[in-house]
Amino acid sequence: MFQPREIVYGFVKGINPPHHKYIVTIYQDEELSIVACFTTSQGRAGVPEDKIHHGAIYREKECISYVFDKDHCIGLNPETGVEFSFPKRTVITFDYGVREGQKEYFLRQFENPEVVCELYETEYIELVYAMYRSPHTRETHKRVLYRILDAYYTKSE
Repeated sequence: MFQPREIVYGFVKGINPPHHKYIVTIYQDEELSIVACFTTSQGRAGVPEDKIHHGAIYREKECISYVFDKDHCIGLNPETGVEFSFPKRTVITFDYGVREGQKEYFLRQFENPEVVCELYETEYIELVYAMYRSPHTRETHKRVLYRILDAYYTKSE
C-alpha cells in the first residue's frame, strides 16, 4: 500500500473534518518515505468551467492542477482487474493537499484504507509531469519528480 501509481481510498482521520477521501501516491523510496496527493471533488481546477478538461490544467502558461474527469478510466483495480474512474470530477491541486512522510504516517491517517486503483503508466507520467511543471510544487518534490521522469524516458529509449 502507498506504492507509486496507487490510489488509496478510506476514512481520513487526520483532516478537518474527518471524512472519506482519495489519495494518489506519487513516490516511495527505499526507506518508505512517501509523497502523495489528496484529491478533491470541489471546484478547485483553477480555471473557468469551460476550460476544464481531463489532464493538466494551465492558466497563463502555468500548470496549476490536474483533473480526472468523471467516468474517465485512469487505471485498474488491482484486486479485481476492473477499470477504475472517479465517480465525480476530481482534482489534484499542487498548492494544496500534497503530503510527505513515512508509510506509518500515512497508515495512521486512514481507517480501513483500500487500494482502489493502480494508475495506467501514461496517466501517472502525465500527472508527474504536470506536477513537475507547476510553479506551486515544492523544489524538494521537483527533484523526486525529475528522477521519476528521467527513469521513465530513459527506459523508453
